[in-house]
Amino acid sequence: MHRLAQNALKGISFYATGIFMIVVMNSFAKLASDVHHPVEIVFYRNLAIILFLLGIIAAQGRWQELKTKRPRAHLWRSLVGTFSVILVFYAYQYLPVADATALLYAAPLIITALSMPVLKEPVGLFRWAAVITGFIGVLVIVNPAGGGDAAGYIFGLAAAVTIAAVSLLVRDLGKTELPLTTVFYFMLIGLFVTAPAMIFIGQVPAPGMIGILLVVSIAGLAQQFLKTHALAIAPAATLSPLQFTGLVWAVLFGFVLFGDWPDTHIWIGGFIIIASNLFIIAREQIVKKRAASKALV
Repeated sequence: MHRLAQNALKGISFYATGIFMIVVMNSFAKLASDVHHPVEIVFYRNLAIILFLLGIIAAQGRWQELKTKRPRAHLWRSLVGTFSVILVFYAYQYLPVADATALLYAAPLIITALSMPVLKEPVGLFRWAAVITGFIGVLVIVNPAGGGDAAGYIFGLAAAVTIAAVSLLVRDLGKTELPLTTVFYFMLIGLFVTAPAMIFIGQVPAPGMIGILLVVSIAGLAQQFLKTHALAIAPAATLSPLQFTGLVWAVLFGFVLFGDWPDTHIWIGGFIIIASNLFIIAREQIVKKRAASKALV
């Protein structure tokens, strides 16, 4: 019993740190976007991570973990994932950190909405009501009076859709593939996808910008492994609510780095979206418990 509690506590720590790292990555990508194009930032991020992973794999002799029988699945996950990161960086380029972060919380709502047609999982009336309520929160955030750039809201909503798609693809890959395998091919394929654009938009980073791009890379790699490890040692239902701590960090980073403070409509919309997501999480647990009870009868 003590071991389970200890594992759950570690899982919470890892997951919460992973969420923090996501905000760090996106905030520093916003800093870099003053000089570098979002596609360029993704290229440099992937290049740094690939070089680091190759060093680790070579030092530990883990080449065997790169073998896969699902190259097509990795290709789709990587293409959608790379496009998703580019959209996220675009959203942060145009919007304040907190605004973009709150908007991306529409992704879990989209996953729930897609569960029935894509995963063939039933979605009850209560969860549909929560999804609709959550999207009302999205509409509150996407308020022309909020002062944000319309392009940023479009990129943010598109990013939320692709994040939902990536989650579904990763869920499928996780059934057969090791985390290192998935991360490696994601970064490698993303590197090749963004490389051609560097011919037209690429520029050598200035010394001060190298440090910012390295933070983007380190945070990007750290969040993937922290969240993956957390999910391996603690229940997803315990960890899922922690993703919304990202909004707290986003407000802090937005204020410290850019002097931004969320408008009232961002707080209201963010609260509606987070409340809807928490309700869906709680409702899913109730449904699972009922199904388990029926199975025992």
